[in-house]
Amino acid sequence: MLPPPFLLLLFCSAATALRVPCLSRRELLLGAGVGLPLAAPPSAAAKMPLSTDEQDRLDALSKFSRDTLPSTTLPSGVVVLDLYRGSGPEPRAGDLVYAHFKVWPRNFRSGTPADSSFLDTRPHEWRLGTPDERIRAGFDEGIVGMREDGWRRLIVPASLAYGSAGLTTQRGVALVEPDEPVFVDVILVDGGSGRCAEILRPAGVSEVGARRLKSISCVRGAP
Repeated sequence: MLPPPFLLLLFCSAATALRVPCLSRRELLLGAGVGLPLAAPPSAAAKMPLSTDEQDRLDALSKFSRDTLPSTTLPSGVVVLDLYRGSGPEPRAGDLVYAHFKVWPRNFRSGTPADSSFLDTRPHEWRLGTPDERIRAGFDEGIVGMREDGWRRLIVPASLAYGSAGLTTQRGVALVEPDEPVFVDVILVDGGSGRCAEILRPAGVSEVGARRLKSISCVRGAP
């Protein structure tokens, strides 16, 4: 059974057409305390440290979550906050994983997400340790250590997100300004159980056909 935080976020995301999640701060904190204790901090390879100014800025921007949840800052500068640990498998580098994510440009729950997997009506899939166009290096790094069904928040420096280019629409509208950090909500839907692959990549279906299959929750009979 999916944990309450996952169900709440899933329902809110679908009901509000993927705009702003309907969880209040109080509900979020209550959800974070349901079920399992918070996860242990994920490990990560050491990378170039941030400048003092950039680290100070990240600390200030993450104040809302830092005041309410325990956090870990990785050597790269990615800030990790576990809202719900999850009880499923913990994927390793190279494993195929499926996750839902929302990227916020200014703060968690602030305005419209710059990107969201819910727009695809299916979790985003990739090989852990191999970032892609949507799962940026800092997102991928911050997911290491999560368990299936876990819900994690990340504060990602610009250098590990959209960099000096930022993120724009095809018409040139800025979704994330250049050199700005981003705030990412991540739910690991399939970390190794295979439940998403069973529905979204069934045997005998071509790659093109598999990409057309839809399931937000990877649960049969559910959205």
